[in-house]
Amino acid sequence: MKLLITGAAGFIGSALTHALRTGGHTVTAVDDLSVISPRPCPDGLQARDVRSLTPRDLDATDTVVHLAAHKSVPRSFEVGAFEHNTAVDRHLIHSFTASTARRLLLASSCEVYGQQTGPLAEHAPHAPRSPYAAAKVSTEHLADIYRPCLERGRQLGIVRFFNTYGPHEDADAVVPAFLDAATTGRPLTIEGDGTQARDLTHIDDAVTMLTRIINAPALLPVVNCGSGRSVTINELADAVLRATGRAGRGPINHTAARPNEISSFTADTTLFTRTYGPIEHRPLDQALSDTLQERARTWTLTGTPR
Repeated sequence: MKLLITGAAGFIGSALTHALRTGGHTVTAVDDLSVISPRPCPDGLQARDVRSLTPRDLDATDTVVHLAAHKSVPRSFEVGAFEHNTAVDRHLIHSFTASTARRLLLASSCEVYGQQTGPLAEHAPHAPRSPYAAAKVSTEHLADIYRPCLERGRQLGIVRFFNTYGPHEDADAVVPAFLDAATTGRPLTIEGDGTQARDLTHIDDAVTMLTRIINAPALLPVVNCGSGRSVTINELADAVLRATGRAGRGPINHTAARPNEISSFTADTTLFTRTYGPIEHRPLDQALSDTLQERARTWTLTGTPR
């Protein structure tokens, strides 16, 4: 299969590019390099803005996977972030519809669900509470508008990511931030009271899920990519302290909660499992230990925590 991946230098994009190439697929990697994962960039990466892609750039591909985005929820409250993400997504969707590429898989987020209770199924209503989430909702609506206009046999699908973590994650994300603090003797900083719960999915498990979606003959209109279980930020902090040999020794600092903080995200994975088969998600303690070892190797190479 020939694929084009945007955001291919990012955390998920670089891991997916490597996995697909290892599996024998031909992947064109595109990224504007505004945010680079600590993982080495894929070979042959095209350093370009997604908005420079034309339908002709997509013609030679079977499947386009659009992962590029400014993904920070707090920074999305700044002027311009919402506009950037929606402009990039609309351009890519329009370029796809004008091309001969067969399939487009768009990245969305659990943030579109907002404040809702229980495991979140794909049919749950949109309830965004940040400009980032609102931009993803906009993208999903655009997909719904364009999908009926596609010629027979062409597909447009959406995957909603929950909280993906693991080796090579950006240093400002919660798991690497906790690991860096714990291994350097600094306090772990928790925004709010720490009772907010998140569905944490290891990067290898997320890539396995994506690979199954891509290798399947048909894309679902929308599907969750999560583990189906969640932990509170307080529980995550305790697990990090255990993994770093500081169990019960903290310290932990609490700061003000984020604006419009959402109390819980847990993926309902029924649709994914029914369509693509079950995934054996790795336990948190094991995943943290593996992540810690990988980050330690990065520190040895660079001399600084990443």
